[in-house]
Amino acid sequence: MKLSKMYLKTHKECPLNVNSDSLKLLYRAGFIKYLENMSYSYTPIGNLFFNNMIKIILNYFKEYMLININGDELDILKSYISDLKSYKNIPLNLSYFALNKNMYSKFKDGLFNSREENIVKFIKITNKEDVDISIDKLVDKINIILEKLNVKSLNLKNKEKNLSYFYNTTYPLREVFFCEKCGYGALREEVKTLIERDLSTEELKDMEFVYTPNIGKIDELKDFLNISSKKLIKTLLFNIKGQIIAVLLRGDRSINLKSFADYLSVKEEDIVMASEEEVRLSTNADVGFAGPIKLNVSKIFADEEVLYIKNAVVGANKTDYHIKNVNYKRDFDVDGIGNFKLAECKDSCVVCKSLLESFDGVNFIDIDVSESDFKYLNSDGKEEKLYVIETKFYLDRLFSIIVEENKDELGIKWPKSVSYFDYYIIIGNIKKEKEFSTANLIYENLVKRGYNVLLDDRKERMGFKFKDCELIGIPNIIVVGKQVENEIIEFRNRITKESKDIRIADFIGVE
Repeated sequence: MKLSKMYLKTHKECPLNVNSDSLKLLYRAGFIKYLENMSYSYTPIGNLFFNNMIKIILNYFKEYMLININGDELDILKSYISDLKSYKNIPLNLSYFALNKNMYSKFKDGLFNSREENIVKFIKITNKEDVDISIDKLVDKINIILEKLNVKSLNLKNKEKNLSYFYNTTYPLREVFFCEKCGYGALREEVKTLIERDLSTEELKDMEFVYTPNIGKIDELKDFLNISSKKLIKTLLFNIKGQIIAVLLRGDRSINLKSFADYLSVKEEDIVMASEEEVRLSTNADVGFAGPIKLNVSKIFADEEVLYIKNAVVGANKTDYHIKNVNYKRDFDVDGIGNFKLAECKDSCVVCKSLLESFDGVNFIDIDVSESDFKYLNSDGKEEKLYVIETKFYLDRLFSIIVEENKDELGIKWPKSVSYFDYYIIIGNIKKEKEFSTANLIYENLVKRGYNVLLDDRKERMGFKFKDCELIGIPNIIVVGKQVENEIIEFRNRITKESKDIRIADFIGVE
């Protein structure tokens, strides 16, 4: 491929206000167009490298049959699962590409957290006995792929059979919580923690109204009453599809909207904070004094920790008042109980009770196992449940991670396996016949031998071409310059930075 015939626009600097070094390099090297509205496009050269990465992944999933999905993924997958009536029909392996809409997207995060993400899914429909064996094989495949891509990761178990692969970033991205002892972990909004119970022998006391003038915030209240925020119950009011719903949390906790939305089977965007007017109608009080006793709402839900707080303090649904010594069941009840809190560092691991740690990062491969509602007949003629193992690769995130892991101060250093091109040939001066003809001769020779070659035959200065070839990062660089008069060319290795002179007659394609 000749650069003079190809679309390529490189940049000295990246004007984008982003944290991601990989996005800056991909933009500068001309691999991507990234707009302020988070729309993005892989350029012709970017697409070649991106598709080469996908080719590597697919090569290790050859037993999966590629299908095309238009419409509801779940409904279409159910139509395949429902066809599997006998043990003779399983396992069934399917794969497909899809666009994932990401509600957590942020411009500064680049491809790690884009608005729409390219993903590839590998679906295995099998029986219960095959699940563990299949997961072990998947882990082996993924480890080989990541080694080939020169990517380091941390793989964490977020459920009994589920795994996610995370990449640790050096700047704020998504919070990942994990247990160093047992390997349990997940994104902050998905991780489960051990319920903290009040195991004190404190006796239940009588309720007591307390005058708290202009004190409607947790920090102010705990200081005013000189108690721990763990003794407070805060009442959050939301408008969910026209209904006012209350959620009770311990005073030091924050709401986990994802968990709450999943519990209610609604979308996160359906959960909206109640307006001041809606709060007053529900509480007969100003904002900051809501509580669960005689609260006028459609339903009240409580985080599981709330049930174990003895002699708690709650809002009195009366401006400037709170109530002390409030206890679940004796003084108030709820319509539902769940895990609605965001995890915090030093919460206890739900698996082994060790303290959780956190880091900034992003998941880029997920393995999820689920039990299907569909059944098949086993070899004994008995009905058994089918299981679905879904392996999901977030392709844009992975592409970005490869660049993060393979770069230097000059640009990208593509691993040989990922680089679409094997060689980058620089013509020092295209006006000099000897340099031009020799470069083209080497180019044609390499192409005939099956190599993918990028020939820089642009009318640019040698220094400009050097900067571009280092920025773009193709592993092998051949420089056809002044020394061609002595039948010598220069060979450079972009990864090791080694350089040596080679006689043209001896050149047979240095690996």
